[in-house]
Amino acid sequence: MTPANNKNIQFKDLDIAVAHWHINAWGGAEYLITKLAEAVDVKYIYTLGSPDPQDSNPYGDIEFKDVTPALGYSSVRRLQRHAGRIFEYSQWEDIDWREFGYPDVLITSGATTRAVITPDDALHINYCHSPPRWYYDLYHDRKDSMFGMIARPAIRYLRMRDMTIDARVDQYFVNSPIIERRLWKYYKRDSTVLYPPIELNRYYDDGDHGFYLHLGRVDDEKGVDSVVAAFEMLDERLLMAGGTGDIDDSVLTRIERAQNIEWRGFVDEQEKIELLSQCTAVVFNGRNEDFGIIPIEANASGKAVLTRDEGFPSVFVEHGKNGYQHDGTPEGIIHAVEKFKSNGCTGLLRGHSAQFDIPTFQTRLREQIKQYYIEFTHTVSSTEYG
Repeated sequence: MTPANNKNIQFKDLDIAVAHWHINAWGGAEYLITKLAEAVDVKYIYTLGSPDPQDSNPYGDIEFKDVTPALGYSSVRRLQRHAGRIFEYSQWEDIDWREFGYPDVLITSGATTRAVITPDDALHINYCHSPPRWYYDLYHDRKDSMFGMIARPAIRYLRMRDMTIDARVDQYFVNSPIIERRLWKYYKRDSTVLYPPIELNRYYDDGDHGFYLHLGRVDDEKGVDSVVAAFEMLDERLLMAGGTGDIDDSVLTRIERAQNIEWRGFVDEQEKIELLSQCTAVVFNGRNEDFGIIPIEANASGKAVLTRDEGFPSVFVEHGKNGYQHDGTPEGIIHAVEKFKSNGCTGLLRGHSAQFDIPTFQTRLREQIKQYYIEFTHTVSSTEYG
């Protein structure tokens, strides 16, 4: 599409490609990029390597396409992936997008995909879930551990690498006002908030089956240790569902020993929705969560959320209306459970989720991409023709 035609651009006329950094577990980022790809009507999403989970995409029919074969020495590239992010920036940088056509717009998801070098007439939009947290806002949280001490030089290098490639992104979407602020803090970049969507009609309330629910990876970042400690002291049943994360083995041992705690591991979408429909309330303890779709899914299921008082969940949850906030400690979680048991919630829980429906997401996404592209081509036109 030529700059001269920019005033007459229609979204349907744009050639769009979508890329996602890698997949080592099916989670919120993979859900989002699948729904985004559906909204812009592409057939597949480019990614580094085949998804590590051998299960097919649980969030839709979009196929993930490995870009590694397009790189030289693909066997070496596969080996490099085991080193994590150290080589990811360079691998995305080495992708020649001309081998995949000439998109008008490339939408990337994830930190390392921002390293792509696009043709000069292609608009690069990144959907940012957060600047890498261990480089920035969580950098000091692990610096005193043995791993933190050893990894610190690598993290410093990766932080510089991350900052260097930022200029390759033309525009940003972010998943919440929290990330809008964080993006400005660390990159000094403006962005557009585009909430991840949920399919509201899939969620329902099947009553209270007598258990509290924790959804998400068994991960230190999710505050699982405090959740387990709280329910060890409560006479309430806790059901946990989510894949294995980086939590200490001692916490897993405590989960196994607790009479009132059950961990089911990773569950598919159908079982997750069923658990949400049956629980008493959802316990959420993610640390300064960028977005956190679980509280929204809980309200869509007619269930209250007992959430940590930081990050976007603290913005979404109104104390006493659609849930209760706590300070992330075992004592705080216990207090929130007791407040909920005593007072319940006064708000219309499902109504709190209405702004996150799929049609709203699709409309906002398409309109903003079109607007970004008009601005981009206008700049190109002004530069070329004076």
